[in-house]
Amino acid sequence: MNYFGRHDLFRALSPRGWWHLRPADRALVSALRAMTGANIVLVAVVTAGHTELAPAAAFGGMTAVHARFEPYPVRARLLAVIGAGLTAAVGLGGTASAAGWGPVPVAIMVALVAAAAKLFTDGIRSGPPGGLMFVFAAGTTSAVPVSWPGVAAQVGVAAAGALGAWVVAVSGWLFFDHDDRPTSWRTGLRAALDRSSPEWPRAVKVFAGVLATGLLAHALGLGHPYWATVAAAAVLQATHLQHTMHRFVQRVSGTVVGVLVAALLLTLDLPQPVKLAVIVVALLGAELTVIRNYALAMVFVTPLVLLLGSMAAPVDTLAVTADRLVDTVLGAAVGLAAALVRPGRGYQLA
Repeated sequence: MNYFGRHDLFRALSPRGWWHLRPADRALVSALRAMTGANIVLVAVVTAGHTELAPAAAFGGMTAVHARFEPYPVRARLLAVIGAGLTAAVGLGGTASAAGWGPVPVAIMVALVAAAAKLFTDGIRSGPPGGLMFVFAAGTTSAVPVSWPGVAAQVGVAAAGALGAWVVAVSGWLFFDHDDRPTSWRTGLRAALDRSSPEWPRAVKVFAGVLATGLLAHALGLGHPYWATVAAAAVLQATHLQHTMHRFVQRVSGTVVGVLVAALLLTLDLPQPVKLAVIVVALLGAELTVIRNYALAMVFVTPLVLLLGSMAAPVDTLAVTADRLVDTVLGAAVGLAAALVRPGRGYQLA
């Protein structure tokens, strides 16, 4: 057995590979498909003047960024489940907000979502972004004040976004031959859910890391605690310590650059249609780069998130960008610390 030793730890924490650019075949087609599917309902909602529903529409639309390269029959089934999961995450967050849950119940709920999403997405080998969007959806909507009718509207819009993303993602099935190669995603999911599966300890680690981050962020009075929980979940998506270290460095460094870009864009006080266009382009950039290097993707994701938040209500540029940076560093650090508590066996280059 190749147990994780001190030598492995030093190798895992080395800077080798942090800035490596991985190959990304078919990235452009996948990115264009994701950009289109993710933004159909978002554009419609914003154009109709319901900017308060923009986050819910965006999270439902994020169905499009999953299962990028799966054969059409498999993609159709997986995205149906993922879309339903993202819609449920929006509903959970909205319920927490409307019911007036306090910081501790919210932190527990987000941590449970993170663990379940980790277990599911690792089981089906969904690839990037793994279970991250489920955490983001639940955490964000739990922080947005909403009434019970508003929760219903959020869920409806998220479901519409997921449906639109699904339609775009499988539309090529009508024009291209589908791949009939056998797939084993059901087998992988059953194996992940088995009591002896190594996926369970990983899910527990995600739960503990995200919960600790949420509670700490609330205790420190941070402006956007859910950003910290998302950062922790992002770092803990990795299954090997070396990959986790890469995620930590890339998440923080990419956010630093992305915050500078976002600050410039927010200072310009762009009209809503221009903001929307920038959000669409930013998603395309993130999709084009996320497979190649996570830090580059964060340069696009950070302005996207901050601009999306500014559509619902005016923001203080300095405060919101500072919150984004502090929350990200805190969450990523706690996520890395959770990974170091029990590194596991061996290491692997991301």
